[in-house]
Amino acid sequence: MTEWFHTFDDQLWLRPDDVGGAEAAFIKKALRLRKGQSVLDAPCGAGRITVHLAKAGCLVTGIDLRPQFIRRARARFRKAGVAGTFRAMDLRELNFENEFHGICNWQGSFGYFSDEENASLVRRYARALRKGGRLLIDQVNREFVLRHFRPKQEAEGVTMCNRWNAAEQRIESTWITTGGARPRNPLSIRIYTPGQMRRLFERAGLKVTRTYGSFLGGRHGRGTTRMIMVGKKR
Repeated sequence: MTEWFHTFDDQLWLRPDDVGGAEAAFIKKALRLRKGQSVLDAPCGAGRITVHLAKAGCLVTGIDLRPQFIRRARARFRKAGVAGTFRAMDLRELNFENEFHGICNWQGSFGYFSDEENASLVRRYARALRKGGRLLIDQVNREFVLRHFRPKQEAEGVTMCNRWNAAEQRIESTWITTGGARPRNPLSIRIYTPGQMRRLFERAGLKVTRTYGSFLGGRHGRGTTRMIMVGKKR
């Protein structure tokens, strides 16, 4: 499988800098984080979520593959006058142990790797949690996506040509841009059913406590756009 995430155009990764407060508030509540507790955001992008968690009093660590995103996150934290620890790192190399009260993988940033590597990542997340800590993983709701599948989409100057690879259970796309550093950007993301994701959590020693359908807090269902699963370390 091609590791497309190494070459995907930077401008296609990040949402605007001025959004993230409502999502961070949801994450804090879902992970039951309190002031002074530690949280890992991996991948963290340029820190648009973590900066709000830091402002709420959490002890923030952010991990991302792209050094340029890490530099932007550090600059954002300096400007906001809050503390945070950031490292440029491949998620598959996470090596924390019993360190965090909460961990989040947000905005569809799970499923990039092979099935074996994805399962290993969940185990690494679980190992990084303290006893009783919580992991949150956000993916698109597979059933909703397939019921409303669109082979071609247009959004903000980007054309997305999509294919469902049923054998591999992956969305495979090419994002075509005008004016970007790379006009054609392939991607491939493994999309899990609720049952499949639950098994990943359970095999890593996490008890699933809640599955949301959006960051507004509603429960996951067939018609929701997201599948946000939260599990607690046994």
